[in-house]
Amino acid sequence: MDSNSFKSIVLDDLEHIIYDRPTYGKGYRSEVDKNITVFDRLSDLLSYTFAKKYVLIYQNDSLTHGCDFTETKKENTDVLAKILSQNTDKLFMIVDHGRFDHFTLKQYSNCQIWPRKYFAPFYSWTHYGSRDDSIIQPHRRHWFCSVLGRSDAFRTQMFNWFVDHGLETNNKISYLAYGVETRDTDINNDQQDNFIATGGQSKYKDLIPYNNFESKAQIPVDNDGRIKKTMPLYDCLFNIVVETYISNGNAMHTEKSLNAILYGHIPVILGGPGTMKKLQDMGMIIPDYIPWSMWDDLPIDQVNYSSIGIMQRQLVKFFAENKIEDIAADWYPYAIRNFNRFNDLAKTCAREEREICRWILIATHNVSNPKYQRLY
Repeated sequence: MDSNSFKSIVLDDLEHIIYDRPTYGKGYRSEVDKNITVFDRLSDLLSYTFAKKYVLIYQNDSLTHGCDFTETKKENTDVLAKILSQNTDKLFMIVDHGRFDHFTLKQYSNCQIWPRKYFAPFYSWTHYGSRDDSIIQPHRRHWFCSVLGRSDAFRTQMFNWFVDHGLETNNKISYLAYGVETRDTDINNDQQDNFIATGGQSKYKDLIPYNNFESKAQIPVDNDGRIKKTMPLYDCLFNIVVETYISNGNAMHTEKSLNAILYGHIPVILGGPGTMKKLQDMGMIIPDYIPWSMWDDLPIDQVNYSSIGIMQRQLVKFFAENKIEDIAADWYPYAIRNFNRFNDLAKTCAREEREICRWILIATHNVSNPKYQRLY
């Protein structure tokens, strides 16, 4: 999908606002003749004068590249709430996939929200491996894999836990602990210092950078190679993903979570509240081998309780009480279904867009406009 279909709705009294410029890939651009304006950050809208009666706001315009969720959900919601209160004569339509608190914004009568379900901004960032479901293995050798790239406190916490419990022995784990500024591990990137600075145990420092299933020559040294690479992970059953910007309150999936589906894994995603449920809303089957719904809505960074601790206890108990052969056989048909659903996601997303187009046209009193009936 190269562009949202609703982007082609051009009306004299409707303006499109696209916020966040993609870091990678082709960026968005303003188009004056179509009333489309692009902003680097959502907060830039605070100084913008809205000139049209109807305002359509969305973040991504394509499945071909993603925008990271760098601000917290609260920050984004506060910005939009202020805009809504200052522009009561305008109707704002928000196409959202996890950036705002809907309960707060729905208190404003001049705001309508479409909680987008089938849109995956990092869809095209997934690995370049086979898209034939014969690649999915019915038998698995390892309980789980976990690919931890850029160093942060939660990934370091997971790595500490893996080694504390000896889980690195029979499972596929990687923690390169590269820095925030560069993924090139040879340029100004002291991975061991990154590990210690984010809470790494000093006794494990010499293990970093860690990868127990690939040689150094196989590990990509740049971001482009990292995205394109298909790693040898098909023989693992679970995939423990520590997502990006995990404490920002946004339920999001980068290519890390999406790749789990393409490997046929059972995803276990530590992210913002509702991250597992969001994947389920996308049409993926998330089994209850472990009761993930118990922790999916919990924060990860609280002092007295945390999703990460509950998930860890569930996994240890599950591994001890089950045989990998039994679970792999039970999971296999669902892995195939997930794989094929994901590969069909762009079509599903397009079907949802037809309903979004209908909503926009009804709201702007153009549902009978013959020029746009093709969109729904």
